[in-house]
Amino acid sequence: MRHALSLLFLLPLAAFDTLAAPKADYAAAAAIFTKHCLDCHAQQDPEGGLVLESFAALMKGGENGAIIVPGKSSESLMVKFLDGTSGRKGKNQFMPPGNRKHLAADEIAIIRAWIDAGAPAPTAGQEIGRLANLPKIAPRGTPRSPINALAYAPKPNLVAVARHGVVELRDGITHALLRTLTGLHGQVNALAFTTDGAHLFAAAGEAGLAGEIRQFKTADATLVRVFDGHRDAIYSLALSPDNSTLASGSYDQKIILWNAATAGQIKTLNGHNGAVFALDFRPDGKLLASASADRTVKLWDVASGERRDTLAQSLKELYTIAFSPDGKRLLAGGVDNRIRVWAISEKAAETTNPLLESRFAHEGAILKLAFSRDGRHLLSAANDRTVKLWDAGDLKEKHLLTGQPDWSPAVTFLKDESHFAIGRLDGSLEFHDLNPPRKNN
Repeated sequence: MRHALSLLFLLPLAAFDTLAAPKADYAAAAAIFTKHCLDCHAQQDPEGGLVLESFAALMKGGENGAIIVPGKSSESLMVKFLDGTSGRKGKNQFMPPGNRKHLAADEIAIIRAWIDAGAPAPTAGQEIGRLANLPKIAPRGTPRSPINALAYAPKPNLVAVARHGVVELRDGITHALLRTLTGLHGQVNALAFTTDGAHLFAAAGEAGLAGEIRQFKTADATLVRVFDGHRDAIYSLALSPDNSTLASGSYDQKIILWNAATAGQIKTLNGHNGAVFALDFRPDGKLLASASADRTVKLWDVASGERRDTLAQSLKELYTIAFSPDGKRLLAGGVDNRIRVWAISEKAAETTNPLLESRFAHEGAILKLAFSRDGRHLLSAANDRTVKLWDAGDLKEKHLLTGQPDWSPAVTFLKDESHFAIGRLDGSLEFHDLNPPRKNN
């Protein structure tokens, strides 16, 4: 009887100990770093070279080397500074330094538990929003759901519509909503279908925090994998014609080439001095073009990552680029209202990519250029609230769509050159057929 009563008392205590055990994952530890540490250890001007904004930076350590010893919290320099046992004379032994409030015992316990568990890496999406500590402000009216990008997949006849936090998949003929891809953080700014339309890559992120790409199966909206590496929102995305290499460009001024099958980073392309707003692969997959707020277009050798040429004729920021389907021409547009056309050589070496034309195209900044698949037609959209259809061969204007209710940063051709879709910042989506069937009298 006494033994049975002892068990009754011990069982609740064991359950309590289980519930009280600190959570040993990166997300719990990162929340504490966000709360206490980022004033001194953010990406911008970090104290001691130590950056705590990401798992990779944390594990790299600072000027004095690694601060985390996986599996051994008592030997980790981070813990020693947090609990005041670093033993470094003449310096603040506690972090945060000075008169700032030290971490609570339960917070240090969470960090210890994570380190003792082997300092496991974050799971998909855990790093997004790691710096967010902003007040919640309720909107006074119904918030808009702007359309930032469109993409079309001919084989399954799908139109992808990028909004804030979600991507809609619509039928290319009936335009009916088929399914919604969710779980994205921030504005979804760029989309890329695989050639068979079976997968969609969607790029998003939080300004000043981080960017991410999510890969989905279009048949059932299943999340396949997450690509995490940029330090700011991603604005551009391109998939190589053989579906093997994914390129992303961000406000952090970097271009990352990814293994599309594994989400592993292949290389980072550095060279732009402004946000990378547009990317496009040449149809042979050997060359990547990028357009930036630094007013340049750059051409990159995909295999080596080397910059082949910088096309610097633009007068203001560039927002959009597009290779012609034959790969012989590259078009770009941006804030100076012009469409520029370059002839691109096979190797794209410096001085071998002459400017063919600079055409004044709109009364406002050009937001998007899109070729038809046969290369005969071109769509352009601008912040003068117009969309134009051009003969791509001689850049002769064929149709002008005026009176757009808002800017149209998203345009794409559908099944042929007469069918296209327009997505606007006011959230409206419109489908056009320039050759509607005639009615019988």
